[in-house]
Amino acid sequence: MKPQTPMAAAGAALAGLAAHDLLQKKHAVLRNYPVLGHLRFLLEGIRPELQQYFVERNWDGRPFDRDVRSIIYERAKGIHGEQAFGTERDVNEIGYEWLVHSTVPAQQPERAPYVMVGGSDCSRPYPMTRSRCRR
Repeated sequence: MKPQTPMAAAGAALAGLAAHDLLQKKHAVLRNYPVLGHLRFLLEGIRPELQQYFVERNWDGRPFDRDVRSIIYERAKGIHGEQAFGTERDVNEIGYEWLVHSTVPAQQPERAPYVMVGGSDCSRPYPMTRSRCRR
């Protein structure tokens, strides 16, 4: 067998695939980009793996982010079981929101809080409570 024979066979296979792609009517990507269009479908197939390992930040995963998953795996294997849960997020940045539990919650007011709508120049000012605001 000559060294050119496998190359010729591969070239003929690619030419046949290109001819098929150009004549098919189902996928515009394959018709516009014969042979190379198959790379798109290949990448779509492995998208979750690419997303998980190269794009996803350590706290983006659902339902568990990468940090929590790795701690769970380590604890299941019995290694680093003492490692505590934590975060890589900047919780002190402006606009970061979180809920804080209280052991002594505030008492409910007897009257709903309100805002006076209208001022001294208004002929009929009225109190507006949150219950009147409908979103």
